[in-house]
Amino acid sequence: MIKKILIAVDGSKHSNTSVRYGAEIAKSLGAEVLLYHVVKPYSLPDSLKAFAKSEHMATFDPELLRKGAEYLLSGARDEARKAGLKDVKIETEEGPIARSIIDRAKSFKADMIVIGSRGMGDLEGMLRGGVSHRVETLAKCPVLVVK
Repeated sequence: MIKKILIAVDGSKHSNTSVRYGAEIAKSLGAEVLLYHVVKPYSLPDSLKAFAKSEHMATFDPELLRKGAEYLLSGARDEARKAGLKDVKIETEEGPIARSIIDRAKSFKADMIVIGSRGMGDLEGMLRGGVSHRVETLAKCPVLVVK
């Protein structure tokens, strides 16, 4: 019944726990795992980029975010492998976090999504509703929310 599991990864404590839970479930069921990280889009208007450059100020570096995501996902893959999984896929994407998780779970044909109850954006989650809440509301498959 559960052949594919998408595990959302953001580097938070609950996300790290969700990797361990998801990996254990996948191992016991022989399910395929996709560790998935979404980078929230961030951009500056060209005028601010030009100002920052003229003032020798650091600006947003998409390459740095990509490398950070790779580092985060490789650590999560190591955790999944410690649980006994051999073939673990990793992916990162830029976009709106909850919607990207839902869309990728659909295209991956995930039978389950595993996600931490609180991510890195706790303040935003308190104000607008957390990513995990939006995912469990919108998902077409079962969602395991891990504390």
